[in-house]
Amino acid sequence: MGFFMKKINDLLSWVCGVLVIIMLPVMTVDIFVQVVMRYVFSSPFMWAEEVARYLLVWISCLGSAYAVRKVMHINIVFVKNLFPDTIKTLMSISSHIIVMLFFVFCLYHGWIDSIEEWAQRTAAMQIPMTFPKLAIPVGFGLMVLFNTELLIEDIKGAFSGREIS
Repeated sequence: MGFFMKKINDLLSWVCGVLVIIMLPVMTVDIFVQVVMRYVFSSPFMWAEEVARYLLVWISCLGSAYAVRKVMHINIVFVKNLFPDTIKTLMSISSHIIVMLFFVFCLYHGWIDSIEEWAQRTAAMQIPMTFPKLAIPVGFGLMVLFNTELLIEDIKGAFSGREIS
């Protein structure tokens, strides 16, 4: 399971990175065009601010998932290094479990919220609010997968005697 999970997570992480790399310049161009249309031509696009807002939400959620996979979130290494290896291992595993519970909570409630919004339409583009709100369960779902892999690696490391980072 470990090899298969790693390959799937590698692919999903790569997709997250590519999507963020694509969405960020699209959002930047969208905002620039909106500013030009509003202040130069006095004729703003009605949908441009909405697109930028929803792209920012998707970029944040996918970027956070990517950061979980690459272990790029804040970690208090100084405090962790004050403890012996056994305690460090327990701290790391318990940290993964606590974070996992939070991710699952957000995934569940994000999914419920996004599905409940199917009938509501966005103001300018008139698409179901489900699509912008799906960023939350998708992002947290990816975080659950990525964190599960990290948890399994730490547990394997604990049993093999490797130091946990």
